[in-house]
Amino acid sequence: MKKQINQLLPTLLVMILILALTVTTYNISFKQEEESCYNRLENASNAIIQSIQNRMQDDLNYLRLIGKDFSNEDHLPTYEEYTSRLSTFEDVSLFERVDLLMQNNTMYTMHKDAQQIQSNDFLTLDFNAEYMDLAHIDSMTNKKSVNYYVPIKQNESVVAYLVGVIQCDTLDEQFYTQIYNGKTQNLIIDTTDGQVVMNNQDILDYDTFSTNGCKLLSPKKDVIKQIHALKSGVVKFEQDGKKKYLSYKPVKVYNWELIVIVDEDVAFASALALKKNYMAMVICEVVILLLYCGFYITKVRRISKKSNEFEKDLNVSHTLIQCVRKLSNDTNQKGAIDDILKTICEFYQAERCYVLDLDFEHKQGNGIYEYGNRNDDIHIDNMVRLCLENMDLVQRFFENQKSYYIEDVTREISKTSPIYSSFISQKIHSIILVPFVDGQQIKGVFAVDNPKQNYYQKDFLESLCFFIKTAMAREKEKKHLENLSYVDSLTYAQNRNHFNEYIEKNRRKELHSVGVIYLDLNGLKEINDKMGHLAGDTLIISASYVLQEIFADNSYRIGGDEFVVIEQDVLESEFMSKYNKLLVRMKELEISVATGYIWKERCLNLSEILQAADQKMYEDKKRYYSIAQKDRRRR
Repeated sequence: MKKQINQLLPTLLVMILILALTVTTYNISFKQEEESCYNRLENASNAIIQSIQNRMQDDLNYLRLIGKDFSNEDHLPTYEEYTSRLSTFEDVSLFERVDLLMQNNTMYTMHKDAQQIQSNDFLTLDFNAEYMDLAHIDSMTNKKSVNYYVPIKQNESVVAYLVGVIQCDTLDEQFYTQIYNGKTQNLIIDTTDGQVVMNNQDILDYDTFSTNGCKLLSPKKDVIKQIHALKSGVVKFEQDGKKKYLSYKPVKVYNWELIVIVDEDVAFASALALKKNYMAMVICEVVILLLYCGFYITKVRRISKKSNEFEKDLNVSHTLIQCVRKLSNDTNQKGAIDDILKTICEFYQAERCYVLDLDFEHKQGNGIYEYGNRNDDIHIDNMVRLCLENMDLVQRFFENQKSYYIEDVTREISKTSPIYSSFISQKIHSIILVPFVDGQQIKGVFAVDNPKQNYYQKDFLESLCFFIKTAMAREKEKKHLENLSYVDSLTYAQNRNHFNEYIEKNRRKELHSVGVIYLDLNGLKEINDKMGHLAGDTLIISASYVLQEIFADNSYRIGGDEFVVIEQDVLESEFMSKYNKLLVRMKELEISVATGYIWKERCLNLSEILQAADQKMYEDKKRYYSIAQKDRRRR
C-alpha cells in the first residue's frame, strides 16, 4: 500500500500546487477589489463633502453679500427692506429662514408669510465676525437647528446680525448625493460637542453620536477618538451582529465631520461576489482533490485488501504444506502432531488446540493430543467425557459432517445443553470444531479454543484433518508393531527385547530399593514329552498370568520357561510379601518353579544383582532335580 501511496504523491502535489495558485490569485484579486471598494467608499464620501461645501459656500456668499449691502446703508434696514431682499433667497437656499437680529433686542423674521417680532438678548452674542453656533432647539419650530451669524457693521461697530437658520432634519435633502443607491447612512457630526447635525436615516436616534452597540473590528478603539485622532479614514466595525464600514472625513465647515456608514454587503458587493466565486472554485478544487484521493485510496485499499487476502491464503497454504511436510518426514508421529498443534495454536492465536480420537462404540478415547497455554488434563478429560456421554448429541451436531466456528458460546448454544455448561465451566467463549469422519461415522474431534485471528479459516483445519488422521493411524500401527516387538506372543507378557532395552536404559544409573526375581519352570520338558506341547504352553501361560497378576508390568519372559521380575522403589517388606504370594499361587496351581531373588537398598550395577538372582535360581533348580532324581531311584 505504501508503494501505491507514493505513486499518488506526484499527482497530489500538482493538484495542491494548482490549489495554491488559485488561492494566491484569489488573494491578489480580492485585495485589489477590496482596495477598489475602499476607494469607491472614499470617493463617495468626497462627493458628499463636495456637495456640502459647494452648497454652503454659495448660500453663505449670498448671505454675506446681503449683509454687506445692509452695512453700506446709513441706517438700519427696515422690515420692508429686510423682507424684500430675503424673501426670494429663503425659498432657494439651504436656510429654513434668515432672521435679522437688531441691536435693540428685536428680531425681524419671516415664517410662512407671517411677521413675527421677538425679543432677544443681542449683547450675549458678542462677536464681530461670522459665526456658526452649536446645534440647538429652535424656539419657533421646536426642531433642531444650527444658526449662522453674519454681522452688519456701521461705523466699525456691529449694529445687527443676519441669522441663517439651518434646520437639521432637512439637511440631507439639501446635500443629497446619490451613492450606493441610497443605501448609506450619512451623518454630519459637530465634533465640538459630538451632536448629530445631519442624519439621513433614523437608524441612530439620539442627539449625541456614540459607539453604543458598535464593536470595532480594526482598529479596536472608540470611533470618536479615531475621528479626532485621524480626521479621515475607514473603520470596520460590527453592530448588532452585522459587519459595517464607516468612512469619516472633515467637511471643512467649521467643526463638522462627515460620517458615511454602509453595510459590508453593499460597499463590498463586488468583492464579496468575487470572494464567493473564488471560494466556490476553491471548494470545487478541494472536493475534486478529495474525491480523487478518496477514489485512489479506496482503490489502493481494495488492492491492499486483495493482496492481504492473497497473502493470508498463501500463509494458510504455506502453513498447511509445513504441517504436511512434518507429518510426512518426521518418524516420530506423536512429536510431529504436537508440533503441528503448536503451529495451529499460533496460527489462530488460540489458548489451546487438541485432537480427540474417540471410539464411540466402546465409549473410550483411543488417542489424545493437545497443545496450548492452558494445558491441563482436567480439561481434556472433561471434553472426552462430554463427547462420550453425549454421543447422540455429538453425532447430531456433526450430522452434515461440516466444521463449525462458534463465535459466541452464550448466543449460539442453548443454555440447557450440557455442552453449554461444560464450555462455560472451562472458560471456552468461542471454538472451532472439525469432525474426524470415517465413512459416515464420527471418529473424533479437532478443536481450537478461543481463537483470536483467522476465525473463518476452517478449510485449513478440514484439509489438515485428513493428514492428521493418517498420521494418527500410522502412529497406532507403529505402537501396534512396537507392542509386537516388546510383547511375548504366547503369554502377552513383556519379552526379552523389552527386558534388554530396560537393562540398557538403566545400565549406568544408580537405582534404589530394587527387587529382582529369576523364575524357571520345573519339569517342562517332561510335560511336553508326555502330554504334548499344548500342555507345556498352558503351563507357561498360567505361570506368566500369575506373574502379571502380582507384579503387573514389571515381569518379563526372557526364555522358553524362564521369567524375570524387576521392581524399583519398592520396600523390602512389600517385595517379600509379593514374592511369598507368588510361591503360594504357584503351589495352588501345582506349578513347580525354581526361583532366585535379591532386594537391594542401593544398586550401582543392575547386571550384577541379576546375575546373583540367576545364580540363586540355578541353585534352587539343582536342588529340585536332585530331589527328583532320588524319587526316581526310589520308585
